[in-house]
Amino acid sequence: MNIYLLNLLRFVHVVAGILWAGAAVSYLFFVKPSVKAIGATGPQFMQNLMERRKYPIFMMSTSLLTILAGGVLFWFSSGGFNAAWMASGPGIGFTIGSVASLVAFLAGGLGVGPTSEKMAALGGQIIASGKGPTPEQVAHMEALEKRLNLAEQIDFIMLVIAMLTMATARYWLF
Repeated sequence: MNIYLLNLLRFVHVVAGILWAGAAVSYLFFVKPSVKAIGATGPQFMQNLMERRKYPIFMMSTSLLTILAGGVLFWFSSGGFNAAWMASGPGIGFTIGSVASLVAFLAGGLGVGPTSEKMAALGGQIIASGKGPTPEQVAHMEALEKRLNLAEQIDFIMLVIAMLTMATARYWLF
């Protein structure tokens, strides 16, 4: 493969991965606690973040770019999934990182994204009603929050594993 194309793919993979992981960490440790702390205006903020600021589109775009560029790089580096390379230290490290990033991608795409959208829609309904949430809405929001917390924890842990293994895999000598 052309060395310039490989370098371009590495650049896209690394930059998109940094944006993906950085946005996930920022959201989990800064945005989410702040939304809880501001109370009644929290749903408005989340609705703005999700609908006007297009946060889900940003997350999907950066994660998809990371996965696609990484997949091509993995294919090239492994010689088309060559068994000898896959059993080497770097092969094992990059495989672990790849699987972890795919799990993070699925946790975000199937868990975090849709659940956040449902929470934003429910928050919008509560705001539009002009009065406080009903007991059913509170129960539904709490159930969504539990599901979201689990998906976010899985996403975060898998992203950390992916970053650590991908950053060190080339040095694994066994």
